[in-house]
Amino acid sequence: MRATLVLRAMLVVTVLCASVVAMSQHSEVANANGSALRAGRSPVDKHYSEDWDGRRTTDGKSQSIVLHIERSESAEGATVDLPEFGASDIPASKFKMADGRFHFELVGDASTAVFDGTIGGDTIQGSWKEGDRAGSFELKRLRQAHQALREEDVSFKNGDVKLAGSLLLPRGHVPAPAIIFVQGAGPETRFASRFLAEFFVKRGVAALIYDKRGTGASTGDWKHSSFDDLAGDVMASASFLTSRPEIDPARIGLMGSSQGGWIAPMAAIRTPNLAFVIVKSAAAVTPEEQELARVETQMRADGDSPADIEEALTLYGHAIAYARSGEGWDSLANEIGADSQKKWAFFDIGTPKDYWFFDQIRLNFGHDPIPVLQEVKSPLLVIFGGEDDDGPPLQNSLGRLLEAMRGGGKSAKLEVFPAAGHDLRVIPAKGQAWDFPRFALGYLDSLASWVKLQTK
Repeated sequence: MRATLVLRAMLVVTVLCASVVAMSQHSEVANANGSALRAGRSPVDKHYSEDWDGRRTTDGKSQSIVLHIERSESAEGATVDLPEFGASDIPASKFKMADGRFHFELVGDASTAVFDGTIGGDTIQGSWKEGDRAGSFELKRLRQAHQALREEDVSFKNGDVKLAGSLLLPRGHVPAPAIIFVQGAGPETRFASRFLAEFFVKRGVAALIYDKRGTGASTGDWKHSSFDDLAGDVMASASFLTSRPEIDPARIGLMGSSQGGWIAPMAAIRTPNLAFVIVKSAAAVTPEEQELARVETQMRADGDSPADIEEALTLYGHAIAYARSGEGWDSLANEIGADSQKKWAFFDIGTPKDYWFFDQIRLNFGHDPIPVLQEVKSPLLVIFGGEDDDGPPLQNSLGRLLEAMRGGGKSAKLEVFPAAGHDLRVIPAKGQAWDFPRFALGYLDSLASWVKLQTK
């Protein structure tokens, strides 16, 4: 089939069976508002919950906030959803709501947002402060009933490894379609996929989220596991779902983010009849190429000198060579010691020769995702942020990626959100005014409509 080019609100290139969305400028954001009265019990009950919905603002910018409060005779606590940011069930630390006063804190990796206010009937008003930013907020008590999500703690096995997770089920007709979330790099638990899981369940798609092996309640050890091992865990999760009467085995799909975007297609080619595969922010190069490009790009952005960048890349290259061959440790240890005090250093002085990351390099850094994508036969959606700096620019590997998407006779779509980063959240351009971080415009809507199309 000859490639055709059509220019309208988005640029669409059709190549054989692959439909490529090179630039998406959707006009609406999907309604990801997680607000709802979860239990709907009266305050006279021994245990009840209530929800408050509103926004925090500063300098003309605002962010949606949903507060969930749980109370019993002996305790009270709260969690927070940030729907536009894409996070749910964030613990509200130091929560207190008494005598007309209100307080909680959201503890992040780099800063803590502190909220203080007063309660007047069905409204909470007050101020917030986070680092050098501050503003006001207002929350309204929600009265309407809400169909709570059904959730069940589950477990399944891949050989000797026990994977623990949560199965979230929609209300309504069964059996339902389902989506399995595949974790990114590092010690990622089920919580990392919680927001998107709830997002899909509210749209009639069941979701399975689980703790990566060696994290949370799962056994095993991700540090010394290969991508093939982790793909086996995904296959076990799909097998588990097919045994559930609430799930339609013909409408099960996968979504892998970052490292999970390399692993999900590996599981897909060994799991027949998957309804779909979503690959998000997984570089179309080997992990080695991705890592070296990430280091160079981020050091340049941090203002490091060309000499420092070259030194860092040389050290990383020597570490990769040692991990693969097992030779040259004394020389590498001297390099690590010499560079350990520099601000860009990524190995600590005293790093042992059996450091777990060397095992990750040996097992996984040579993985080429392109031949795997070529073999995938299920409908495929590949998503990137145009400002993703966790690897080389997409255009460097675009030709190989498109060729792989043509393979296997599958329906395939590539979508790039120009202003978004690795996590698909919008990154203000240099010189642009600060704003609350949020998912790229149209990202959630695109996910929902594409999965609906594959599972109808």
